[in-house]
Amino acid sequence: MTLAYGTTVPGGRNRGYEVRVSDPLALAAAGLHRPTRFVAQRRITVSPDNPGFAVCRNLKSPRIGRLAKSEMDRLQAVRARLHAEADIAADRRAERRREIADRRPQGARPARPFVVEIVRRRKPAAR
Repeated sequence: MTLAYGTTVPGGRNRGYEVRVSDPLALAAAGLHRPTRFVAQRRITVSPDNPGFAVCRNLKSPRIGRLAKSEMDRLQAVRARLHAEADIAADRRAERRREIADRRPQGARPARPFVVEIVRRRKPAAR
């Protein structure tokens, strides 16, 4: 289950990545009490069995409502944009890897990948 950050604060940031629910009928269908905007750039995927959810007794589910058609259409458009941007980023990474491989001399072994890990020692707690 993927959750997006929701806030009642009107804002100008993330305008291209948000789904606003403000119509009174849409609010009721979604189980919301106030106009809310969901920011799709700030999302997390969790299990439906996560203990952080409050389960509705009637529905036996953590879900509190559904998006109306216009809000669902907007959500699909935002998801498509996020997927397209992820695909573009993956293509750029692959292109960079190909360019690096093309610069390597013929017959040379591929470079071994490595990770640089920086460990900072914490100061002992004062007693």
